[in-house]
Amino acid sequence: MPLALTPKCYLAVLFAVLICATGASLARGAPAERGESAEAADFATIHDRAAADYMQGELDDALAGFNAAIALNPASALAYYNRGNVHYAKGDYIAAVRDFTEALKISPGLPYANMNRGNALSNLGRLDEALKDLDEAVRLQPEVSDSYFNRAIVHVRRRELEQALSDYETAIGRDAEDQEAAAARQRLVDLLGGARDGGLATVDTSKIATEIAHARQVEHLLRLVAKTCIAHGDSLEGLKTLALVGKWKPAPNEDLTRRSGAAHIDGGWTFHDRFGAYALVHSASSHKPPVYVCSLTTQSVSLHLFDDVKAGFEARFGVAPHDTPTWPGQQVTRYQLSNGTGSLFTALAFTPKHGALTFRIYLGNP
Repeated sequence: MPLALTPKCYLAVLFAVLICATGASLARGAPAERGESAEAADFATIHDRAAADYMQGELDDALAGFNAAIALNPASALAYYNRGNVHYAKGDYIAAVRDFTEALKISPGLPYANMNRGNALSNLGRLDEALKDLDEAVRLQPEVSDSYFNRAIVHVRRRELEQALSDYETAIGRDAEDQEAAAARQRLVDLLGGARDGGLATVDTSKIATEIAHARQVEHLLRLVAKTCIAHGDSLEGLKTLALVGKWKPAPNEDLTRRSGAAHIDGGWTFHDRFGAYALVHSASSHKPPVYVCSLTTQSVSLHLFDDVKAGFEARFGVAPHDTPTWPGQQVTRYQLSNGTGSLFTALAFTPKHGALTFRIYLGNP
């Protein structure tokens, strides 16, 4: 699935990046001038409407929109580039390569264009060309983790597992704010089982590529819960600061004032990042001293991902399951750990009906 820049936000996923015009100057690829033409303004409007259609999954409308934008301005690298992303999302990798190539002819070095063309070439099995494009993407934007991640996929398809693991480790290092890259690499090796020791001669490389993408999401979830509930589960002000910096959207007032037994919700936010959408809620009991509860929930999670998040959680924080209580409609494992300021009781729950994974961090004695 494609990774995208919308007119107002950076929305994530995995493979291709969409860039919106957000103005006629970007549409022309030249500095803005006074008295921009109506045609240029129309281009930007049509282009960004097509981008919005793309983000909503309306691929046919997006394709028609980018076709119209190119008709207005056939010299726009951006329009060809983004139409290439639509073709990519529709699985037409030949058309995607053609549009990315045209974009690069008009604007050599266009951000993400080499990476996206490399991804399309990889899906066509043109692995040598794909690797060349992704090498160039890394050279042009060495800070972008996706270039290393996607190059890892190409290395897997070329049956070069050590190079793939190296690129994966670099991608995690670029994503992380901590020094978890080496540990993340080892967790991926463990997930891959015997593939590393037995070589790739008889291994399904598509499965390994899937596991690399899957493992990256696991690492992201572990980092996110560490940054939020584990670091600030006992501090509403700490979460508020994170919310302000991250521009998280406050939950509706009725949710914040909702009471459940002795506990009341005193802070809640929804937000999304490059890997998905989340709800973060902070509550405190009326006990003296209070028990603080911080929960982080994300949806569209599979049982496979839940199992690997559990394994990753135990490896990252050096804990073993405390117990596995029976909660109606949920699979739950509970742990005890410390965040440096006190003892934390953690419940990791999966709700199959909704595909929801929830971390609940308790500070106190629940």
